[in-house]
Amino acid sequence: MNIALTGSSGLIGSHLLSDLKNMGHNVLCISSSESSPEENILLYEELNSKNIDFDADFLIHLATINSSLDESEIPIEIDLIKKVINLMQSLKCKNLIFFSTIKVYGDNTFEKKIIDEDFPKNPQCFYGEAKAKCEEVLINNALENKFNSLILRLPPILINHPHSNLGKLFQLVESGLPIPSFRVGDSNQRSFLSYNLLTSFLGEVLSKKDLFSSNILNLSDRDPISTNGLLQRFGKSINKKPRIIYLPNFLFKAMMRVNHLQLILCKLFGNFHLSTSKLRDAYKLPKYY
Repeated sequence: MNIALTGSSGLIGSHLLSDLKNMGHNVLCISSSESSPEENILLYEELNSKNIDFDADFLIHLATINSSLDESEIPIEIDLIKKVINLMQSLKCKNLIFFSTIKVYGDNTFEKKIIDEDFPKNPQCFYGEAKAKCEEVLINNALENKFNSLILRLPPILINHPHSNLGKLFQLVESGLPIPSFRVGDSNQRSFLSYNLLTSFLGEVLSKKDLFSSNILNLSDRDPISTNGLLQRFGKSINKKPRIIYLPNFLFKAMMRVNHLQLILCKLFGNFHLSTSKLRDAYKLPKYY
């Protein structure tokens, strides 16, 4: 199967490129900075201006400006999705998979609620705002130009890399240094996405081309995990028990009275529990979820 992929040079994209090839797919990499036709890497402009002999069965749009973009970069992110949409005709492609983010719903909260796809969008950061606007652009263009668009709203992906926030947390566990935490970190509920689950799901989607249709889906591991549970999971993967030092609860309560500290605590110990029931119903994948 022919797959066009943006963002193949990034952390997730580079892994995904290798795995798509291992699945037996022919992958065309679309880049904003590098052109190497012999390695099947082409610029957006080249694809629009040349007669490329590549009919894509799917276009996977993973590229992003960055996950910490500022307000001035929102139009650049939107322009990127517009460039991708413009390529659909050049590549004779009718199926686009867009990697969005759960940040379109908002951020962590100390409330416990399960978030499904009908939950109101309320982005609290510029990255979430940009992705929410990209979703709107994609949905409108898919209707107008009659192609299918699958929007995947993703939580943090569990992949060990020193430049990622989760990778730094993994390194902290690996170091064996004491990790200060609170008891609330035993019971908060956050959704994550295992990289292996991401590739398994994509494999299912790509193998069922005839069943592909426009949709918006949350994609995450079935069960949420607490902050301290995540540390223990990292430790288990390397046979090393994390040294969690529980700080007194009165200190947590005192810190919660300070606005900027409250935001930090919510980021570390808040809840963000996704529902994946719509995905299970749409793709009949109980063995994965």
